Amino acid sequence: MAGLTLVYDLVLYISISTVIFFIIKRSRSRRLRLPPGSLGLPFLGETLQLIAAYKTENPEPFIDVRVKRFGSIFTTHIFGEPTVFSADPETNRFILQNEGKLFECSYPGSISNLLGKHSLLLMKGSLHKRMHSLTMSFANSSIIRDHLLVDIDRLVRLHMDSWTDRVLLMEEAKKITFELTVKQLMSFDPNEWTESLRKEYVLVIEGFFTVPLPIFSTTYRRAIQARTKVAEALSLVVRQRRKESESGERKNDMLEALLAGDDGFSDEEIVDFLVALLVAGYETTSTIMTLAVKFLTETPLALAQLKEEHDEIRAKKSKQEPLEWNDYKSMPFTQCVVNETLRVANIISGVFRRAMTDINIKGYTIPKGWRVFASFRAVHLDHDHFKDARSFNPWRWQVNLSLF
Repeated sequence: MAGLTLVYDLVLYISISTVIFFIIKRSRSRRLRLPPGSLGLPFLGETLQLIAAYKTENPEPFIDVRVKRFGSIFTTHIFGEPTVFSADPETNRFILQNEGKLFECSYPGSISNLLGKHSLLLMKGSLHKRMHSLTMSFANSSIIRDHLLVDIDRLVRLHMDSWTDRVLLMEEAKKITFELTVKQLMSFDPNEWTESLRKEYVLVIEGFFTVPLPIFSTTYRRAIQARTKVAEALSLVVRQRRKESESGERKNDMLEALLAGDDGFSDEEIVDFLVALLVAGYETTSTIMTLAVKFLTETPLALAQLKEEHDEIRAKKSKQEPLEWNDYKSMPFTQCVVNETLRVANIISGVFRRAMTDINIKGYTIPKGWRVFASFRAVHLDHDHFKDARSFNPWRWQVNLSLF
């Protein structure tokens, strides 16, 4: 009986709190002229509609329907917070240009809890700048030319040699990108440990766009458990490498740079940093690779032109001779294919930020503390910005603008 009373009191408290919350928000919205939109259901808002859309092959309707009804800037309520969506390129540019001034990084709990509080995605201020600088130092042309390309060539050949008649491309792409990322971050070659770590990462990523309540979401509960296992595995690696570094044994990878840095990063900070970079390298790159094959298969003329460009380069080399930096620099149509795949696929659909003060833009006010979402996907797929925006057309990136 006491248990039922407790549940009743809890439900009553949540209901009253929700009603008060919406009364306050709507009262303030009359004073501030918020962007038009709908806050949806109490507490859940429109989160379920967003999640349902992003689990289909065509997630655009969530934004399309609201842009058509409310305009390119609209209000919604997702992941427990009121959020202003922007499908307007000028507004998106304004949000990005005012990072750290008017806006700061802020992601839903389902993402931030899984990445860790020291993730680069969630860092702010000087620490974010130092970590970002360190990351970019591993993306310069000499490192790409002397190390990354060699590892890419080796791992791709290794996997392709093991393929049989039937290949699950997405799965193979994920294995290749994860192994490559682990190699660059921690100098591990593919083995049972890396494959075990990858399987846990699959569970972590599945929890990103779920309601962040372990009691109600089995997917999120599994993701939290997997994240714990990943952190424990990486902590062991960091502790071992710290001992090796202190004894003078050094490796040329990201982990070594973190250990040797003047900032004195803690083990927890390094682990969170590695977790985020592994997520970034695993999910985005593998998905782009798979979609590039899909788009090319559906566009035979583009596939033929791409193959012709590559055949010309391969004809000058022996069968086992790897591609070099200059070869990659002489692939203009390949670059067009990459650009168009990134535009259509939109793996990074947008970024979340939080307003640090009341912000007036386009005749509306974004209240202090509200989250905003700058949607890259909506801009890239807008017919006002790209002709036949939802068609795969790599020729639009060529110099001849008449092909747009």
